[in-house]
Formats: sequence, C-alpha cells, structure tokens
Amino acid sequence: MMEIKTRVKDVIEDYARKSEFSSFLPGIAGLKGIPMWCYYVNRGQAVVSFGVQDKDHGIMEFYPAHTAYQMVERTGFRTFLKVDGKYLEAFKQYKENNKMTVYMNAMKVEDNDEINGIKVSVNYSTLPGEKIAALMRVVEITNTADEERTFEVLDGMPALIPYGVGQDSLKMMAQTTKAWMQVEDVETGCPYYRVRVSMEDSAEVKKVDGGNFATARFNDGDSLPVIVDPRVVFDYDLSLDRAVGFEEAGIDEFIGKHQNISNELPCAFFAAKKTLKPGETLRINEMIGQVRNKEVLKKYLKNTLDGAYFENKFAEAVNLAEELTASVATKTANEMFDNYTRYNYMDNVLRGGTPIKLGNKHTYYVYSRKHGDLERDYNYFSMSPEFYSQGNGNFRDVNQNRRCDTFFSSIVEENNIKMFYSLIQLDGYNPLKIEQLRYESDAAQKLGVKQAFTPGELAAAIMDRAGGEFGLAEEELFEEIMADAIETVNGDFGEGYWSDHWTYNLDLIEDYLEVYPEKAEKLLYDTSIKSFDAKKKLLPRFKRYAETENGIRQYFYLEDRANTKQNPSFAVDAVGNEIQMSLIGKLIFMSAAKLATLDAHGLGVEMEGGKPGWYDALNGMPGMLGSSMNETYELARMIEATKKWADRFEKDVTLPEEVADFVLRIYDIEKTTSDSLDKWNKKNDAKEAYRKYVYDDFSGEEKTIDAAKVKEILYLFISVMEDSVKKAVEIGDGIAPAYFTYEVDDFEKNEEGLVPKHFKQVLVPYFLEGPVRYFKLDSDVSGKREMYEKIKNSDLYDEKLSMYKVNASLSEASFELGRCRAFTPGWLENESIWLHMEYKYLLELLRSGLYQEFFEDFKKAAIPFLDKNVYGRSTLENSSFIASSKNPNERIHGKGFVARLSGSTIEFISIWKLLFFGKSLFTENDGEFAFTPRPAIPEYLIAEEDGKYFVETTMLGFTKMCLEFSDKRDYIPGEYDITGIDVEFNDGTSVSVEGDTIAADSALKIRDRCAKSVTIKMTPK
Repeated sequence: MMEIKTRVKDVIEDYARKSEFSSFLPGIAGLKGIPMWCYYVNRGQAVVSFGVQDKDHGIMEFYPAHTAYQMVERTGFRTFLKVDGKYLEAFKQYKENNKMTVYMNAMKVEDNDEINGIKVSVNYSTLPGEKIAALMRVVEITNTADEERTFEVLDGMPALIPYGVGQDSLKMMAQTTKAWMQVEDVETGCPYYRVRVSMEDSAEVKKVDGGNFATARFNDGDSLPVIVDPRVVFDYDLSLDRAVGFEEAGIDEFIGKHQNISNELPCAFFAAKKTLKPGETLRINEMIGQVRNKEVLKKYLKNTLDGAYFENKFAEAVNLAEELTASVATKTANEMFDNYTRYNYMDNVLRGGTPIKLGNKHTYYVYSRKHGDLERDYNYFSMSPEFYSQGNGNFRDVNQNRRCDTFFSSIVEENNIKMFYSLIQLDGYNPLKIEQLRYESDAAQKLGVKQAFTPGELAAAIMDRAGGEFGLAEEELFEEIMADAIETVNGDFGEGYWSDHWTYNLDLIEDYLEVYPEKAEKLLYDTSIKSFDAKKKLLPRFKRYAETENGIRQYFYLEDRANTKQNPSFAVDAVGNEIQMSLIGKLIFMSAAKLATLDAHGLGVEMEGGKPGWYDALNGMPGMLGSSMNETYELARMIEATKKWADRFEKDVTLPEEVADFVLRIYDIEKTTSDSLDKWNKKNDAKEAYRKYVYDDFSGEEKTIDAAKVKEILYLFISVMEDSVKKAVEIGDGIAPAYFTYEVDDFEKNEEGLVPKHFKQVLVPYFLEGPVRYFKLDSDVSGKREMYEKIKNSDLYDEKLSMYKVNASLSEASFELGRCRAFTPGWLENESIWLHMEYKYLLELLRSGLYQEFFEDFKKAAIPFLDKNVYGRSTLENSSFIASSKNPNERIHGKGFVARLSGSTIEFISIWKLLFFGKSLFTENDGEFAFTPRPAIPEYLIAEEDGKYFVETTMLGFTKMCLEFSDKRDYIPGEYDITGIDVEFNDGTSVSVEGDTIAADSALKIRDRCAKSVTIKMTPK
C-alpha cells in the first residue's frame, strides 16, 4: 500500500457525514515544475475541480462551493466495480469508518466497505518537478474478504474539459461548445483533449497546440485501456448515476466498444480486471494534466511511469512542503499546534510567496497567488503554468504576508521596503494590484522572448531552443540573462484607492530593524525611494459631493489622467528623471499627506479615494462621508516612529521642492489655525494645490529641511495626533472607535461645486479593528488593560465561543454603510469571528504586554486548540471567518468558512515570533550589537520528556533553538531570568554565556545564520 510519510497531517473520520467544507491542494510543483490548482470537498472522492493557470484552463469544471457539494459525487472522480459480477460503486455509501487524511501537499480518502469486503483508498497530489502540470491519483482496491474474487474496475472522471474551452463557454453555452471538441490518440492509452481551433468569434482563427491528457498505469508501467466516450460508460443514464454500459457488459466487450471522439464533452475512464486473493491489492496510477503541445507530452511519456515513479513523485511533493515549512519547525506539548504552525506558514507563502535569488541579483518571489477558491468564487485567481511560477495579488495582501520575510530569509533585506514604499504615489495612495514580476533584457529578446518577460517564459524559451532540455548549460544561460535583466514595475491601478493600504508599510520597516537594528540610519537616510505614477487622479473635495434624497453624499472620486504612461511606471519630473527621496523623506511626506486627510472634526482619515479600509464590506461608507480612526491610530504610530528616528539621527532631509513646500504648508496650518472646519478647508486647499503638481509635473528641483525643523514639524504633528486619539477614545466611552460618518447640514453651491459649511458627526457601532490599531500605539499597559476589560464586556465579545467578533451589532446602523449591513448577523463581515482581525487583536495583546490576557484568550480562540467537530474542518487550516453565536443558525456556531488564504496566517506568524523570540531578538545600543531573546511561553505549550521541560523551534529560518525551563509554568518577560545561553556554531565551535545576552561577534554570527543551535535556560524569578 502507498504510504505518505510526514508528521504534518490530520485525519477526519466519517468525513462525508461531517459538516461540509472545501479546501485545496497548494499547487506547489517546485521551482522547475508546472503548478496545478486542485479543489476538494469532504464528500465523495473529494476532488471536485482542477486545472492549470486559472478558471479558463480547467480540466475538471470549476464550481462554487454550494454547487461543488452537489456535483462531486456525479462529475468528480468515480470508481465503479464489479466483484464476481456484482455491480458496486465505491464511496457511494457514507460509512463511519471512511476517512479523509489532510496533508500539506497531498490528500487521501478511504472507503472501507466491510459488508462487501472491499477497501478503496485514493491518494492525490500534484506532479512536482516536471515540464508538465498534472494531478496524480493513485487508486488502491483491496480485497478484504476471506476468499479470492475477480474485480472488474472502471475508474476516472465523467467529464474532462478539452483544452481551449473557457469558463464562460462552459457555463453559458456548453451545448454549442461541444462542436469544437475532439479527442485524439485514444489508442495510445494517453488521449489528447483539445478544441480544433480557437473559439473566439474573430476573423483571426488560430491553431490550438495545447492539450489536456489522461493516462493510467499499472505498477509495472503498462497502460490501462481508456474510455473517452461517456455514452459507452453511462449509456442511456444521462444523469451519470449508474455506469450502465459498464454494468451490462463484460470488461473485454466493454473496452472493445466503438467510441465517439468528437462533438461531445468527453470523459476519461480507465478499465482493469484482476483476480485478487484475500488481502491483495490492485493499484491504478493515474495522471491527468495539461501541456503546451504534443511534443512536450511525447517527451514526458518516455519516462517509465510505473508504481515506483508515482511513489517517488508523491514523496517529492510531500518533501517540497516539508522543506518549505522547515523555517518554522516547532516542538511543544501540543502536536496540533506544531503541525498547524507549519501548515499556516505554507498558506502564508501561497499569499505572499517565498523569496529566491535570480541571476545573483534579483529577489524574486515564487508560489504566490491571489486567493480564489470554491468559497471565494468571486476572485479570478491565476498561477503561471511555468517554471519559477508566480501569481497575481493585491497590495494589502502581499504586503502583509511578507511582513516577516527578513526574519526568515537572508536575501530579502530591504527589498520589500523599497518595493512597497516606491508603490506609494506622490498623492499618498497606491495601486491595488501587484502583478507578476517581469523583466527586460536584450539577450532574452535575441532568443525571441517577448518584452517584458517572466523568468518562467525565459526558461521555456531556453528549453525550446535546447529541444526541451533544461540542464546545466541551460540553467547557466538562464542565470546569465537574469543577471543582466532589468526589473519592470509590477503595480496596476485596479479599482479605487483604499484608505488603509499605506499602513502596512511601517511593519516592514519595524520587522527589518528587529533583525538589522544597526542599519537603521542607512536604511532611513540612504535608501532611495521612488513613487508609482498615479494612473487616476483624485477629484477636489467640492467636486466629489452630490445631493441625494438622503442628503449630501460623496459619490465622485477619481478621473483619468491624460499625461501618464499606459503601462505601470514610476513618476518622473519635467525633464524625465524619476522622482526620488529618502525613506525618511517618504515617511515625512506621508505624515503630512495623511494629516491633511483628517476629517472636518480632526479625527478619522477620510475615504476620499472611493474605497474604505481593511473592512471592505463597508463599501457604502465613503459615500456617507465616512472617516476611519483605524488609519488615524496608524498615522499617529507612523509619526511617532519617524519622530523617534529624527531625534536619534538629527539629520537634514532633502525632498522634491513641491513635497517640501507641501509639508511645510501643512505644518504652518496646524500651527496657526484652531477652528476645525477652517483647518480642514485650508489643509484640503493645500493638498489640492499640491496634487496639481503631482498630476502635471514636478520641476525637478529639491529643497532641504534642516534637522531642527524636521523635529519641530514632527513634534507638532504628533501633538495633533495625540489630541485626536484622546478625543476619539472619549467619544467611544473608553473603547477606541473605528469609524465615523458625517452629515452635511449646511452647505452652499458655487462654481467649485458643493461647499459644506457644517459637518454633523454620526457615531458608528464598535469594530474590533479600532482597538487593534489603537493597541499598536506606545501607550501605557494599564490603560490598554482597562480597554481590554471594556471590550470583553462589550458586544464585540462572543461569550459562547470565547472569541472576538469583527464588529458589534449593526441592527441600528444605516443600510447605506455597505453590504455588511445586509449580511445575516454572525456571517461574513457582520458580527462573525473574522479570523484575520481576531488574530490581529491577539497579536496586539501580546505585543502590548498583556501576557496573561493573551495566554487565556489564545488558548480559547486559536485554531489549533479548537474542537475539530465544532470548527467543521481540519484544525490545521485557517478560515476567513467563523460563524458567531449571533447567527440564527445554531448548527454553524463556531464553524469556519472560506478556507485558508487569509491574512490570519501572517498574524499567527507574528504571534509565533513574539512567543518564542520576544520583541527585540537583536539590539544595538551605543554601537554594541547583541542577541537579546525575551520569549513569552504559556504553560500549556511547555513539553515534558524525561523530567525535562522545554520547547523547540527554528530561528531565522535556520537555527534550531531550544528553551529549557526549570519548571512548568507561564514564562512572562520580567518574571523570569535567563541564566545561560549555549550556542553551537556550524564550524564546530561553541560559546556559552551566563545571563540573558550574547554580545558582539557571536551575536552577529547568530544573526548571519552561522549557529547550528541555541539553547536558552530559563527560571522564574
């Protein structure tokens, strides 16, 4: 029997009668492999949809989750049997001893039919490390009866979509589309499925080279006969319920029937017959996939595709996930926590990617993609079907999920900081989309590679020139061209400007400085930052308003720019030079830009770009003249950090002249104007005047603000922010509010548009994001503890689940707030447990020093500690949200929905980092570099073996770290002593110190990943 060897797994007994869920294989095929997407559900034989690249390249049709649950037993994989002539179908009856096993890069289902003496096991994974994309499916049929019996088997899929048929054609005109369909090479045992020519209604008709294929082999490598005509299998039963053709004919007669190979949606079934002794197993190794052309497939099929090949490829797929997640390998008292840590890290990579070096020059991310699955049916995901595969994503998602990359990888350094700060435009906003990274190179162009190209496209061109090979010589050419290549800009406007995207950039700086504290001055003052060239411009405020039956609303936001390049680019000045400034300069600019965007009461940041912040479902709030305190708390945090660095380094800052004048003008307004409406108007006038330069041309001149003036500006700015924050918390009765909306109860019209004369503030119910962002401020612990208690006694806390809801009740709020107001309470973004935000909240409790509160809440709310039967899916996997007790359907209280690719993954990684390493793993004071771990470990994670108490984890993605405890209890910074640290270096040397710090050269060697292991001894004070 086939065995998948890994500790990271979760077994779900009686899976098909458990609460329904959907999930997916990760689509990781290795750097030199072609990824495939594959979705499954806990019904039937699990896999319900798979394909390559996107929904328009499906092989098994993509369905939304609610349809997938209905269709998986009909159009998913099927296994028909005749045992001594008796017709059966495996996985047709739900049984207690049926089970599903979830792995990181594989999945298994088992059907134990004790009545008929049959066990059927099916293992799935995607093919790694090859030039084709394929789903591997290994079917094992065991005779568990006490007597020898003859098994006739028909296994496969009732419908296989020919290459060239897109999602719209399949959904909207499937009957007509059949006219294009054909199957070739059936007699070879590896049929090739494609449409005859391109299906577009166009004068240009193209030949279709690509194809989908299906093949099956016995363990000795011999091919199984394949049936591609569904009428042969199902005969008159068009419901696909029974394989009538198979049932009514002997296997030899059945496979000899004439098959129609065109004008029909084909199938792919494999037939076998074998007499099995008691305990004997028949194994069928199947592969269904997609190739660029027949030549690629023919070359691949020269491999010996026997049982050993499939076992090796399954092992390779499993090892890919093991190696990828070794960076967070952890051992505690809770095995599920340890396994969840690895699984969570893998899912974080799927959103943000994992970094590699190309051409010894470019930091490049592989494996990332935009979330899109059976429950996120609205998203058009994309995974490049090529080597070095990458996908698309959104600014906020990719930014957050790369937050800790400097900790895990030595090659990242300041690259993400430069990228994301350079995507901030000179108007203070940013493009929504992060597209695939592309390059330009004259050498690549000579190979016929289009400009700009992806690394995968370059590799494919090199392979084509080398007859399909990608050996050492081809790799050297690839690296040589990549070393010469120039990176292009990979941002794209998308839609609207979100108010929160800029807030995640500061996290990148702070996490970088946790690892490289001695490089702060160089990073801030010597790092050159560009600015993405805005493709849309914001309208002046008076042009954004409209009179409606509900009052004044803000419904007009953006207009096209005529004087910008069509393709993504960085902003240039009047003479064509890219506009650049230092990182500290960009921070100062952003401080002024966002301060100039505070609402008329000087509180929240206005949603002038037409989109809300993190909470997307408040889509109506910009129209209600909404503002967000969440961004105000982040603005205060950014100004405070910038002020701290300005105090420390006391250096002049040079800015583009227009930026410097704008900063100074906002400073002057804040200093000299007291009336809030007058200040709002003056700041907006200054901002709009400045933006005219942004959308036309900067002069190219620069202006220097001296160090004293920089500090003066920042001190005033932080004073303004402290007043705003204090006032908002008072309005929130001790709980930091997240949002306000405003009514304009006095206005006039003139040639500029609609001019408000007075804004009336409207309170909005509590949202958990408010306290989350507030807790990031450097305020006293006692005040935060007081707010924590208020939150726990508020409608934000779900007492039944011991979890935190994303918002309080919206029942009394305006329907204009957005779609969240229309959602059923306890579902989606209305009073559910939104895991990303709840994890953010838990993280800030831990970061704020509320250790006991965190330990208690974390044990009740974190996924690995939940009851799997209540959660409704594997507790290896995150969900976007958990249905709260406010939902009217009590059956789903505590159940997770919308699987995995959530921002919760990076919040857990940040929690994991703080727990095992502390806030400042490395420090630098007066030029002295030091290793200063300060873990915070709850008692329930401490393992005990042979009378010793410990936890183990992985530091910096490389070094094994062990924390040894004198007894089992909570270990909270300030309440324990580190009595000694032992370090074993890679070169065989070692060092031991008494106390809690390792200084100088040894600390640098630890940071540079020269340490094999670090052991830290801890004891209570």
